[in-house]
Amino acid sequence: MTISLLPLVKMKRSVSSAETAPVNQLLMILGGLEDSEGGVIATKRGATTGYLSQEPALDLDLTVAEEIERGLKEIRQAMAEFNELSARMASGSPDMDRLLNRQGELSGWIEHHGGWNTDYRVAEIMTHLQLPEPDQRIAELSGGTKRRVALAKLLLEAPDLLMLDEPTNHLDADTTQWLQEYLKSYPGAVLLITHDRYFLDQVATRMLELDEGVISSFSGGYTNYLEQKEEQLLQEEQSRSRLLNLLRVETAWIRRGAKARSTKQKARIDRYHALQEKNVVQQAKDSRIAFTTEETLGGTVLEFHALTKSFGPRTLLSDLTFLMKRGDRIGIIGPNGCGKSTLLKMIMGEESPDRGSVTVGKKTRVAYFDQTRDILDPEQTIYDFLGEGDYVQVGPDKRHKIGYLEDFLFSASDRRRKIGTLSGGEKSRLIMARLMLQDANLLILDEPTNDLDIPTLQLLDESLSSFPGCVLMVTHDRFFLDKVATGILAFEGNGRAVFYEGNYSHYRELKEQSRLEEKNAAHREERKPAKANSSEPKVRKGLTYGERLELEKLEPLIEELEQQKASLEAKLADPLEYAKSAEGIAGLSAEYSKLEQELAGKYARWEELEMKKET
Repeated sequence: MTISLLPLVKMKRSVSSAETAPVNQLLMILGGLEDSEGGVIATKRGATTGYLSQEPALDLDLTVAEEIERGLKEIRQAMAEFNELSARMASGSPDMDRLLNRQGELSGWIEHHGGWNTDYRVAEIMTHLQLPEPDQRIAELSGGTKRRVALAKLLLEAPDLLMLDEPTNHLDADTTQWLQEYLKSYPGAVLLITHDRYFLDQVATRMLELDEGVISSFSGGYTNYLEQKEEQLLQEEQSRSRLLNLLRVETAWIRRGAKARSTKQKARIDRYHALQEKNVVQQAKDSRIAFTTEETLGGTVLEFHALTKSFGPRTLLSDLTFLMKRGDRIGIIGPNGCGKSTLLKMIMGEESPDRGSVTVGKKTRVAYFDQTRDILDPEQTIYDFLGEGDYVQVGPDKRHKIGYLEDFLFSASDRRRKIGTLSGGEKSRLIMARLMLQDANLLILDEPTNDLDIPTLQLLDESLSSFPGCVLMVTHDRFFLDKVATGILAFEGNGRAVFYEGNYSHYRELKEQSRLEEKNAAHREERKPAKANSSEPKVRKGLTYGERLELEKLEPLIEELEQQKASLEAKLADPLEYAKSAEGIAGLSAEYSKLEQELAGKYARWEELEMKKET
């Protein structure tokens, strides 16, 4: 079961600092990083838990391989004990029943935690999470890479309860897709916080919304949550209408001068006061998060001409030519480290291209959101970050800083908080608040959705969709790109960046269509008849007689090997069975490994012959 704690911050007039990240605090309490003020956390006896925080603590003196190995410590210990018990039983221990029981417990635990194929799991996870070389030291890694190492370590540890705080941060779209599928088949339970709405829809089987200290449960993923939440709000609105009507009747009665002399009258007055208290509920306030600009864009907004950039032997961009036009909201996508942020820095003048040019239009006014948050001074207060004085200019309006900050979910009491005490989401909201004061007509956003709660994301979606200027954004958030982007600039490796019209889903459709066309073209090329004057020997189509016979024999052989594999798996899971074996667990494991390799070879040959049969 995978449960999501919905990152919800209620839009309201006053939000205390403790309420800005309640779900993160709850997960930290469950993960043992913070103490609760009361109550009990009950866990199943013997159950293991694992927690991925947004800023995991790793040993900086270790290498990547050494840190990963720490996640395998329990599995290695269990397998060592399992083998030790096998050796003792093989030598004729007098305490055979106890050893068999213990070995049975270990066998089940190892099976559940994927211990029998540990080396394969390590290779798979390190590859898909794009981890650096095993001998690279943790101290040399970036923050995002450290998080991927911590995630890999935790997945290999395979606890009974996996707690993940924003696991998709710093993952590209392909890696997020892999993690999505991995968690769907995870054998234990998963409790996660994420702002990735597509991820929630695919992975979560239940949503928990934490709002003002109260948890509400919704079955299914994000789409189901939206439907159920809408129904809940409609019911609350109907209930509130009935309450208001009742209040009007009671208020009219009170104003007529009712005296509380009788018990019946006194009860009615008490009911009036109770209704008043019930009606004094702090209302959700519509946020006015909105990008505005008074500057009209000129003919040239932003243009790249033959833009080329390399670092050493590695080419990030090669001859990129691209013209941004009015109304464009372009999403830049690609794997981590491919050069997306470098492209933004070249636009901002922080990096110089090796060749080519970047042209910013004369009327283009740029506002830049940097994912590293270098703009923030930890010692500065929230209030002072917005500039001098008590007022800010928002488009044509002048507003007091406190009221303006409340639009971004900061309370009046937060004004003197130092920036260093803010959470990641609060820092992002604060940067966004200042960004909107710049009266820019080109917004350049580097991972703007990281650490934002879902209500703020929904507001950001709408704000950017209705922004009259242009937007250039680097993000891995697929849902965000689908709602906001009008085009995708995809980094496709080897310095190649290609532009696609439309949102992210349209880009994926075009890529799939292109892949199928390439595959069909390759098949057509293979099927082309040889020219009459060609001196090359003719290639026979389809299977030869011998290959047809081989294919006919392969299918029953694979079925027989699968049955042998299932039988061996049953023996490995039953201590009584492998205790009877002369070679014990070691012999059965070796036989199982050999059988898996043979099966893999047969499947590969069967697939090869089937493909050839179709040509």
